[in-house]
Amino acid sequence: MGGTVGLIVLEIFTMAAIVVLVALLLGLAFGSFLNVVLSRLPRGESLLSPPSHCRSCARRLAWWENVPVASYLALRGRCRTCGASIGIRYLLVELAAGLSAAVAAANWVQRGGLSRG
Repeated sequence: MGGTVGLIVLEIFTMAAIVVLVALLLGLAFGSFLNVVLSRLPRGESLLSPPSHCRSCARRLAWWENVPVASYLALRGRCRTCGASIGIRYLLVELAAGLSAAVAAANWVQRGGLSRG
């Protein structure tokens, strides 16, 4: 019986971790889109075109340069081509959105969200 309870607890813990991780990733993606909105709308630019690019040299960014948080850290906050600084706001908005979503998901799990059926 103790083994069964242990497996159930492990399963619930694993599901909780997955829920929080998915929420974190979705929050980071939302934060990345929010950065597009915050940088383009005030300038009257389209949210869809042109694709993500360096504001200094206009080079189109590769897919891996658009991965929230990881790209900023890997590139050390600079354009890969011209070396122009990428504002810290981009990192902070992505982190805030991702962590907010993860905390909300953890709170939902803690309040029994996984056990409701």
